[in-house]
Amino acid sequence: MRIVLIMVLVGALAAGCKDAKSAQTPASRAPATTQSPVRIVQPEPRTRTAVLETTGKVQFNEEQLVRVNAPVTGRVLEVLTRPGEAVEAGHRLFVLDSPDLGQAKSDYAKALSDLQRSEKAIKLARELFEIKATAEKDLREAENDYNKAMAERERAASRLRTLGVKPEQLKDIAARADASTAITVTAPRGGIVVERNITPGQVVTYGQSDTPVSLFVIANLSTMWILADVYEPDVPRVRLGQTVRVTLPCCPQDRHEGKVANIGAAIDKDSRTLKIRVVVPNVGGTLKAEMFVKAAIETGASQVLALPQSAIQRQDGQTFVLLEKAAGEYARRAVKTGAEFDGVVEILDGVTPQDRVVSTGGVLLKRDAR
Repeated sequence: MRIVLIMVLVGALAAGCKDAKSAQTPASRAPATTQSPVRIVQPEPRTRTAVLETTGKVQFNEEQLVRVNAPVTGRVLEVLTRPGEAVEAGHRLFVLDSPDLGQAKSDYAKALSDLQRSEKAIKLARELFEIKATAEKDLREAENDYNKAMAERERAASRLRTLGVKPEQLKDIAARADASTAITVTAPRGGIVVERNITPGQVVTYGQSDTPVSLFVIANLSTMWILADVYEPDVPRVRLGQTVRVTLPCCPQDRHEGKVANIGAAIDKDSRTLKIRVVVPNVGGTLKAEMFVKAAIETGASQVLALPQSAIQRQDGQTFVLLEKAAGEYARRAVKTGAEFDGVVEILDGVTPQDRVVSTGGVLLKRDAR
């Protein structure tokens, strides 16, 4: 009985040792997996856009800008609008007290009175002519006076309309019931008031050089003009409709894009540059008049052979890449590079699309490559 128990214990111990060895063997033989730091690429055709870089200045869009001047000579009674205020067409800007308005109203009332008298005179002349009581010459003179009176009334009414008088006011003016000399000047177009050169009590003169160029300037800021300078040798590269990317020195990450809308007709004699005009949407209102900007004009596109920038190696004034000749075998190859764009480098000479080039990890192979 004791012998049997000993044999059982010996067999169990032997089986346990065998299982322990079998559990340790796979772990000791497991291969260590490591990822190679070397990455291989092949040169590929890419579209490269030729860009002409220059500088420019932001201006208001003159096609959507309105300058308000004094319609008559007078003294400013009240200024109703502030700079920076958004206005619509017909918005009241300022009020003038003008003797010219009083004179215009008086002229209209007189012209209407003369017309009424001419109407009675021509009616009488026709009646007398029918009964042979007057000569035809007198009738023609009456008709001529009537036509002159009609023209004078239209002229006076037109002058009042220019001064902002509404048609429903003409009846009171003709009856001399409206003799007010106050005139309210309104905005002819909507936009933002970007300039104001008027104060209460100021005397403004119609058509005189000493009056400010514009009492109000109203601009639509949804689009702006970029006036860019192109040097004389680069002028043939610029065409209407080309895309222009505009960036601000303060915010190079923000880009505004527009099209070439106009090319100047004359070179500036001092700077030897040509002005081109670009219309740019003013998203967010970040473009301000008189700002200096950088402008990149896309002058064309071409197909080039390109490699990632990380594939280009430089040492001792030489530019080269590492070519994979075979598995684990690399060699240097001198290359001639062109422009850099979109994270790649244009390759002018040295490799072909069939070559296998080290893109990353080349610094580990540079010493061994020949």
